[in-house]
Amino acid sequence: MTDEANRHALCGSWALVSFELRMPNGDLAYPFGREATGYLFYNEQGFMSAAFMGSERVAPQSADLADTAKNVNYDQFNAYCGRFDVHGDRIVHHVEVASLPQWCGLDQERIFKIDGDRLILETPPLASSAKAPPGYLVWGGVG
Repeated sequence: MTDEANRHALCGSWALVSFELRMPNGDLAYPFGREATGYLFYNEQGFMSAAFMGSERVAPQSADLADTAKNVNYDQFNAYCGRFDVHGDRIVHHVEVASLPQWCGLDQERIFKIDGDRLILETPPLASSAKAPPGYLVWGGVG
């Protein structure tokens, strides 16, 4: 498919089915738990937005935002948005807004494959360590 056809195929709403890290020894790890949830959106104007969280996120005991801010589960939530480009089997997210401040202004490249109503994104290793595993996010089409 052409880049334009791939871009068009990506556009829409996607719900997170699974997020796993594949270790070199074949083991799987689930950084947001086995029941992670989230959404990914791409539109025809070239914008994307992703947000996902772990199922074991701890709910704050208070509705007061000042109390909640002290107990945020940063390691159980990730969100970012910005423009995107497609180049062959790769998609580049140009991050403009992110829950991880260090991602703002960076590009996040993913290898993607669309298989029926599933979108599979493969991330590069999520840490600078040579032993860091790639991430695999499977998304299902919504609507």
